[in-house]
Amino acid sequence: MDIVLLGPPGSGKGTQGNLLAEPLNAKPLSTGDLFRSILKDDSHPLYSKVQVINEGKLVSDDVVNKVVEYGINKPENRNGIIFDGYPRTIAQAEKLDEMLAARGRKIDLVIELNVTQEVLFYRILGRRVCPGCKRIFHERDGLDVCPHCGLELIRREDDNEQTILQRLEEYRAKTAPLQDYYENSGAVILDMEINDASLTAQEVNQQIMDMLKQSRVLQEKL
Repeated sequence: MDIVLLGPPGSGKGTQGNLLAEPLNAKPLSTGDLFRSILKDDSHPLYSKVQVINEGKLVSDDVVNKVVEYGINKPENRNGIIFDGYPRTIAQAEKLDEMLAARGRKIDLVIELNVTQEVLFYRILGRRVCPGCKRIFHERDGLDVCPHCGLELIRREDDNEQTILQRLEEYRAKTAPLQDYYENSGAVILDMEINDASLTAQEVNQQIMDMLKQSRVLQEKL
């Protein structure tokens, strides 16, 4: 089963993708992770094309699509993918449909993580990251150092109110229209409203699984 996760920055797409991977028998595919892996391998055929990232420039849709296609072609992703961070635009969604159709596949499920602005601010402004293992924590955890690495947790420079608002505006302008696109695609749409900042990732995941199990269309796939 191939799945798209939609939601603004800080909505928990990456976390939910990892939690849903096993029960949905699909592998999470993060464009950010793909770019980082390619940048570490100067022999990769796409290495030169993604160098613009190190120059602080935006990657073209054409290059992003090629990177995603590289991910789709990985043997471990043949049974299904949970797309995180892609597609971001209608043009990318159309290209993804084309790539999957060429392999006899299609987007079966779209999970929309509709997180309120208040919850996003709470999550992002309270986010703390380990500079070593990159694990993410929240200030409510009461931790100053990473329990795995022993390094002092830090706040990302772009985790501030101004950047959050800019990201939200960009999401609403470019990515939110994908909701309408997928509603007309025939895919199953799961609309997950998140307006309670106290919910843990596991609690959100349980709500998603409960909604999936209630869907007649997905009963045979779960």
